[in-house]
Amino acid sequence: MSSQQFGYISKSQLDTIRAKVATDQQDNQAEERRRLKQLSDERAAQWPNTLQAARARKERARVERLAAEEAERIEADQAEAEMRAEQRRIQIERANKILFDTTDKVKALHGKMLLCDAIKENESLIGFKKQIAVLNKAQEAAFVEQQRQALEIAEAAELARYEAMKQKALEQKAVQTQQLEDMKTRILAERAENKREGELLRQRAQQEAEELAAKQAARLASGRRLNAETMAANEALKTFKQHEKSREVQQEAAIEAYSRKKAELQAEREAKEAQRRAAKEAERKAVADTMAKAFTDASIKEEVRLKRDIEAAEHKAAREEAARRQRIKDQQAAIDRSNQLQLQIKAEAKASERADEQAFAASWSHRVKELKAEEEAERRAALEAAKKLQGYQLHQTALREKRKGAQKHEELQDAAQIQAALQEQDQIFHEYADEVMKEYKAQGKTIVPIQLHLTKKDTLKVLI
Repeated sequence: MSSQQFGYISKSQLDTIRAKVATDQQDNQAEERRRLKQLSDERAAQWPNTLQAARARKERARVERLAAEEAERIEADQAEAEMRAEQRRIQIERANKILFDTTDKVKALHGKMLLCDAIKENESLIGFKKQIAVLNKAQEAAFVEQQRQALEIAEAAELARYEAMKQKALEQKAVQTQQLEDMKTRILAERAENKREGELLRQRAQQEAEELAAKQAARLASGRRLNAETMAANEALKTFKQHEKSREVQQEAAIEAYSRKKAELQAEREAKEAQRRAAKEAERKAVADTMAKAFTDASIKEEVRLKRDIEAAEHKAAREEAARRQRIKDQQAAIDRSNQLQLQIKAEAKASERADEQAFAASWSHRVKELKAEEEAERRAALEAAKKLQGYQLHQTALREKRKGAQKHEELQDAAQIQAALQEQDQIFHEYADEVMKEYKAQGKTIVPIQLHLTKKDTLKVLI
């Protein structure tokens, strides 16, 4: 390489060139760094999970919370201011109403309103008393009709019961007669049966007697045969048994005694049998007689009992009829007493009503006197007020005559204000009175006292 291709500069120039080149590079690097930082900040601002984003969210939340609290405080302050203003308005209205109600005109109007209420209440009480009188009359008529129906029902029940008892007594008598006939038939049948049984017993006893006689005859024949055989044997053996002769004699005596004893026992048995049959027959006859007597006594007792029952039933029916008549009489007396008591109660109620009406009239007379006194006092107060107003007007007139110019204008203005205030009060009073009359008229109450009061007021005002 040749040396002519190079140039030579001084050291200062080189330093200047180097400084210039370094400054441009530094400026470019600073600008690039700023650009990159701006891009990084813009990107980082969009990241939700960085510390700066969290601080920004907290700051925004704090600002929003403070703004909401401030809005709530402003709203609460406005509401409290409105409430206080409303309370002040209500208190002012209440105070104005109290002042309005304490005026003499309004007090008088309220007195007339109470009179209207009292008249309405009195009319309601009169209507109520009329309704009570109508209801009492209807109740008395219903009570009398109910008592009459109860008496008719009781009489019908008594007659039905008497007929039922009579029919029952007749049926009982028929049943008892039938029972007597059945008993009589049964006793006659038993008597016939006993008679037949007695005949059978008699035939059986006769048959037994015949059988006993036949048996006795057979026994006697057997004994005679035995005796004959014994005698033959004795004769045959007489030679053989000489030494037993005495014994044979004793034996014969014993046999004869035995035969006699046997005959005696047979006779005694027959006598006992005959006695037993006679006793049985007598017993049968006594039983039959007793049954016949018992049947006769039972028939007599039954007839006596039937007669006694019929008499008792008739006496009972008579007593019940007398008791029924007495009960009807007592019921009629009770009805009369009840009617007398109701009449007495009605008389006492009427007397009490008259006393209440008199007391009410006396109280209202006193109240009317008080109202008249109040009206007179109001009239006097109105006259005094009118006189005061007239005196004030005269005084103002005198002052107007004494004063001229601006003072005269001021006095006229004051009088006009007073007159306007009085007119405004009258207008408010009349509007209030009109509203009261409309309300009372809508409620069906009389408004005559209020109209009379207003008419008096207007007449008095015209006179003044």
